[in-house]
Amino acid sequence: MKNELQFTYPLYVDVSMCSTDGAITPTGYQRMVVETIGKHLENIELDSTRLVPEFGVAWVLLSMSIELKRTVRVGEKITMKTWHSDSKAPAYRRDFMILDEAGETAAVGATFSALIDMNTHRLMMDKTFLSRFDLAEGEKLLAADKRFQERYEYAAVEERLVRPSFIDGLGHVNNERYGEFVYDALTKEERSNIGSLKRMDIYFKAELTEGECFRMERAENGNAVILRGVHAADGREAFIVKLTF
Repeated sequence: MKNELQFTYPLYVDVSMCSTDGAITPTGYQRMVVETIGKHLENIELDSTRLVPEFGVAWVLLSMSIELKRTVRVGEKITMKTWHSDSKAPAYRRDFMILDEAGETAAVGATFSALIDMNTHRLMMDKTFLSRFDLAEGEKLLAADKRFQERYEYAAVEERLVRPSFIDGLGHVNNERYGEFVYDALTKEERSNIGSLKRMDIYFKAELTEGECFRMERAENGNAVILRGVHAADGREAFIVKLTF
């Protein structure tokens, strides 16, 4: 198995990932991390394009946490490293580090992912099968979890409809769309302050499907704004995002 730390990935931040103030939006951070990890999985031969035809499984993101040491802005030369850091079936934890041009740490984070059976669209739970994808465990850079444990009283913001363009090749809403839903649900003042974001935690709980209505709700706790999408039909949580400023 290849040494994961031998790989370093340049990150390109373009204006589509930023607010009008030049600060990276929640979707921008998601894109940087998810696309880079996708490239990394290709390099270590564990990407979904290999796993689907060979094993009938694909990676799905359960959660992502990123802690910002300083603001990253458009035009900066930054790089990222990522490595496997824990396996507790069915979830695999992967940590990452974003470095600036001087080699200083700009952000650290972690993702939790699982393998989904493409025939049943259920998480693969067979520990014997999952063990073949275990890797050497590296350093954990921050406290993170695959589940959101906190409880809040939420207020409704708006209702939205899942459009066909939201659906990706795996048949569910692409994870980057959730960052867009969250950004739209922020107040104007919060959007203008997105450059002061200190941490983002995003949790994926239940699939949203094409044509389905969902409701955006929000709560506040000190310097944090907590936003969630719930299925309009039955109130089930689809996703939760906590933004800490």
